[in-house]
Amino acid sequence: MKKILVVSESLGEPNHKRGIFHFTRELIRSLAGEGHELTLVVETTRRYRKLRRRQQLSRLLPADSRLIELLALYRFLDETDMNETMTRSALRRTIDWFKHRIRMCTSWEFGLCFLRAIGVLPPRVKLIENKSGGFEYIPTDLRHLELFRHFMLEPGFYSYQDTSALVRLPPPQIDARDYDIILIDTPTRVAIKRRANAKVVCVVHDLLPLTDLRLSDVATRLFLSRLFTSLHQADELAFVSNYSRNRFRELLPQFAHLPARVVYPRTRFDSADVAQRPAAVQPVQPSFVVIVSAEPRKNVNAVIRAFRKMPQADLVVIGYAGGASRMRNLPPNIRFAGYVDEHEKATLIAEAHGLIMPSFAEGFGVPIIEALAANTPVLCSDIPVFREVAGELADYFDPFSTESICASVTRVLAGQDEWRGKIRARREELAERFGHHTQARDFLTLQPAGESQVSVPRTAAASAPLLDGLPAHGT
Repeated sequence: MKKILVVSESLGEPNHKRGIFHFTRELIRSLAGEGHELTLVVETTRRYRKLRRRQQLSRLLPADSRLIELLALYRFLDETDMNETMTRSALRRTIDWFKHRIRMCTSWEFGLCFLRAIGVLPPRVKLIENKSGGFEYIPTDLRHLELFRHFMLEPGFYSYQDTSALVRLPPPQIDARDYDIILIDTPTRVAIKRRANAKVVCVVHDLLPLTDLRLSDVATRLFLSRLFTSLHQADELAFVSNYSRNRFRELLPQFAHLPARVVYPRTRFDSADVAQRPAAVQPVQPSFVVIVSAEPRKNVNAVIRAFRKMPQADLVVIGYAGGASRMRNLPPNIRFAGYVDEHEKATLIAEAHGLIMPSFAEGFGVPIIEALAANTPVLCSDIPVFREVAGELADYFDPFSTESICASVTRVLAGQDEWRGKIRARREELAERFGHHTQARDFLTLQPAGESQVSVPRTAAASAPLLDGLPAHGT
């Protein structure tokens, strides 16, 4: 049994970034299932103090009640409304961002974090034992928090890191001397005080801020500052795909000496009856699902244009689609669902005739394995990382061509039984590669140099040359 400290802004602040959040949440479930003791670093801000103070004033429980503290913490982490940005203009979002930064830089938490970072004040550990059994109901998107034994409260921790990266202040510090493993969900900027025999493992999801030309220079600077601070302290690296690992080696060869492993994101393959669900439960009008964000690389506009030409099929867009949801003369067969909870998302995927992944670039592609777990056919861009993930279990199209997307939809509609049968036949193999029960094993086991921790689908391995025993992909 290991004592593991988790440093992840996707879990430790009210900011649910879907891709990184999904990976780390499932990893936590897998590590907890193996019996490891987990602690999460949670930032506290003025909002958290306000919630805690408000609840203590009720005087229904003692002022030092742990339940009051936990209640404030859970409510603080559940505070973000993922659909809120869909109703605000770009100008309003920019103003709100600056207002938040100004409030943060003038807060007590920022000052305390800064004084600890420069060494004026020593790091101080404040732990809260996670006795969540006193709660009657915990929302689905917060269930992963129950798996942590403790929460380590750090004032302004994740909010301070951006300011420190932009103006070259020292990074925030944490005292991790009581832990065997420190898991850093990069890009997170942190200075770690630890024992000599403790291990720092950095998870690298992708390098898109370096390779996506549509992202701003500020985003690239922040990403590099965060990433390099973590990498210089890392003992080992974990990548979400062979593709991400190879791109890292190409772009940042100075870190090639760090031992590495590949740990695929995971999902649940628990329900045996999912694979046996008959096609009769599908709606009469064929429906397809696409899961997106407002980033141009997600390519949602191409899918919308394709479905304009296909009124015989419905398209459900999950996530924040930005301006795409405000297009003129949208056809009635396209519905924007916005952000939905995990249960509703799983239901929409399971009831669909196919899940579409039209991205130009990804580090992995979590919705693909969620669709395979639901025995739903997959249609995706013909890019190397999707070939690695889905292999022969997906229908591929040219993401730049609406005609190619339409042709893919037509093929999948015509071959529903065949596609579902192929996925069902490989379900045991898929559960071994992408089921949550194997993620802790892959994360904690460092493979020997030159060996791959995970097997690559035959179609991906056959189409790419080898680099150190792994498929070498390009973009």
